[in-house]
Amino acid sequence: MILRSLASLGIGAAVVDTQLEDKPIYAGDLLKGEVCIQGGEIEQLIDDIYFYLMVEITKNDKKKPYMLKKIHLSEGFTIQRRMTKKIPFEVRIPLETPMSTGSFRVFVKTGLDIKKAIDPQDVDDIDVVPPALIQKLLKEVENGGFILYKISNQYDQSVKPHPFFQMFQFKPTGKNHGLVDELGVIFSLSDREMHMDIEIVRAGNVLHTDFYWSFEDIGQPLLMNREQRFEDPILKLQEILNTNQFKR
Repeated sequence: MILRSLASLGIGAAVVDTQLEDKPIYAGDLLKGEVCIQGGEIEQLIDDIYFYLMVEITKNDKKKPYMLKKIHLSEGFTIQRRMTKKIPFEVRIPLETPMSTGSFRVFVKTGLDIKKAIDPQDVDDIDVVPPALIQKLLKEVENGGFILYKISNQYDQSVKPHPFFQMFQFKPTGKNHGLVDELGVIFSLSDREMHMDIEIVRAGNVLHTDFYWSFEDIGQPLLMNREQRFEDPILKLQEILNTNQFKR
């Protein structure tokens, strides 16, 4: 009875440890690992194992965790005293998962649902890198005379499917120094389409250029500022960056 009372307070109770494959993962890929449950000093009924994919965002000038995805990993079971149970998993990381940075973490939170007890939890950071297309576009911006200096996740309730965006902020170098104060890029990517918004700050004025193109129909034209252009998006971005034609 005493052991059960202590376990309800988390003393001598089951513990959970999520072990992830230790490598960077691309947004859209599978995150693999296993959840290890170590029984405590008494037998306990585990009603559920939950797994949350979390990101940090800024809202009202404060950093807050946001749940990007919730996964149900296991049905209920009983963990015996000092027993070890391992549950392997594969979880698809959504394409819209932001890049993890030192300032804005991406992490998974695993927990055991135990009635009448403090739920054991485990938190693990994951290293998320952008899909290859976004990496290529960012490289084109750098090649166009800019250097990346800041990445931030900002709350915006109008954004779908999640109320935030990740902005990549660049400072001009070389030929662009003195012509542009700052350049910001926001991506919205799905398995069907890409939307890229470029924000240019010049002497306090903000200019926008947005790109949109579909992956489903390669014959569909690029939309630039809502105008149809039968051009390659990468080549058009290079042209804009190399000629300073940020708004047409």
